[in-house]
Amino acid sequence: MIVFVIVFIAFSLFSCGGASENVTEGNEDFDEIPDEAAEECAENAVLYQKPELPEKPEIPEIKKYDRNSDCIPLPEAENGKLILGEGCFSGCIKAEKELYISGKGAENTMIVCNDEENQAVIEVAQNAEITLENLSLSGKVRCIFAGNGSRTTVTKSVLSHCTKGGINICPDEAGCRADLTVTDSFIGDIDEAASGISYGISFGNGSLSVSGSEITGVNSFGIAVWGESGNSNKINIENSVISGVFGGLRSYEGHGFYAENSADITIKKSLISDTATSFILVSSESDEINLKLIDFTAENMLETLEEQGGIVLDGKVNSCFERVSIENSRGNGVFSRGAVLYAEDLAVKSVFSDGLGENGFALQLVDGSESFIKRLSVNSAEKAGILLDGACSADIEDFEIVSTKSDSYTGEFGVGAAIQDGANAVMKNGLFSENRETGILAVSAEISLENIEIKNTLPRKCTETESCVFAPKTDFGHGISLYSSSLLRFDSMTLFNNNNGLNIADSEVRSFGSKKLLFGNNMTAVNAWNISDFNMLEENLSSSSFCGNGSVFTSDSQPVRDAL
Repeated sequence: MIVFVIVFIAFSLFSCGGASENVTEGNEDFDEIPDEAAEECAENAVLYQKPELPEKPEIPEIKKYDRNSDCIPLPEAENGKLILGEGCFSGCIKAEKELYISGKGAENTMIVCNDEENQAVIEVAQNAEITLENLSLSGKVRCIFAGNGSRTTVTKSVLSHCTKGGINICPDEAGCRADLTVTDSFIGDIDEAASGISYGISFGNGSLSVSGSEITGVNSFGIAVWGESGNSNKINIENSVISGVFGGLRSYEGHGFYAENSADITIKKSLISDTATSFILVSSESDEINLKLIDFTAENMLETLEEQGGIVLDGKVNSCFERVSIENSRGNGVFSRGAVLYAEDLAVKSVFSDGLGENGFALQLVDGSESFIKRLSVNSAEKAGILLDGACSADIEDFEIVSTKSDSYTGEFGVGAAIQDGANAVMKNGLFSENRETGILAVSAEISLENIEIKNTLPRKCTETESCVFAPKTDFGHGISLYSSSLLRFDSMTLFNNNNGLNIADSEVRSFGSKKLLFGNNMTAVNAWNISDFNMLEENLSSSSFCGNGSVFTSDSQPVRDAL
């Protein structure tokens, strides 16, 4: 007990820049503390500029047309061409070599195939080539079905009210090496097959380009790229919309964009919205996937009773995000397992627990993930803004993590960032504000903080409703909580208007650089217990300032989280 008294006296002597002023009682505002202390606080204040958020990409309006039931027989092609006038034409087409088909506009010319013995309205043989423009396709079969080595071009056309699929390239996938180009077109309202499957584009392997187009109203996936080990897909999606993917009862359903195995993928100036399972899911355990998202928006995950995930990077994935916005997602904004993420101007807003009542993280980085993020905005996640779990790392610069909510099922948590179980986080130039329970939670982890402000941390929601299961009588509301042999390295940091500014158990704090740490208006600046070397803790806080705190140092044992 004597050692605690000695440490408390030492802390008091260097409060407010080393002056021997008495620490004021209560949790006073900055404008009520002495002028000298206010100046010291101002000198140490963190200047944080809110990151510029990406704007929603401009997407051209795609017209959607109704099917016409008054159809005449489809004429035969001549010299590899089928030029159609206005009207509805009944029949199915098989392209054996090279075929060009055109109409008088998708609103004026339609081909309908209701012969269910056929694979599609238009079936493209292996190594054949077809160009389709200015017309609509519909029928009780797929819209387009193409084999290995085929080349398919769709321009200014509408593929709707087909069964099972809009476009299916290489159903067997192996040896596909096909090309598909879709430009200024609409694929949607695809009826489910007996198996319950419906999709926009299913692509085997080769080169896929989608631009100025919209895919909507499907059950399984907007676009799926199956890939083939050893043969990389080349995928480019630009200025396009994928929306209304309403499945989710099975693992392959409800994805806006799905890719597996080897692929180079660029999605630019595009929007994915209203999907049931994920906006994007890319997965590879053997080959490598390279994913670029540029000027990209994902929003509105449909509410289901299943597991959901936002943007999912699973396995050997190298990803680069530039100006990416995610809003109203479920489960996660971004989930990364063993992947590498480089991001600039990433905004994640309003993430909720999924249909199983689990997750709720803006960013969940686990199991070997590496992340390098500049200009990050996280607002209104549920449970935690960022979760790093296991042997993974994150380097985050110029950021804000604000207004994290407690879990809607239990009322627990609401943490700004949780770093745990061997994870490592380096965070520079950032703000944590109005999160719940604790701004940063570190459990058996290492964190390095430079030029960081953590303020206005609130208690858990369950405290307000008196329904907490874990430590029901503990308010929490800490700036930083360090537990279970965690290590905090800091330089130039502000902890303002929290319960405990710094709450430490069985952990270590080390200063570097200017060593400045400002404690202002906390109920208690530092609460530390079960510390192996109090002298080392005092030494590393010796350049700190203490302004307007209720007390400078306490050693009260408190409930300890063992992880999120």
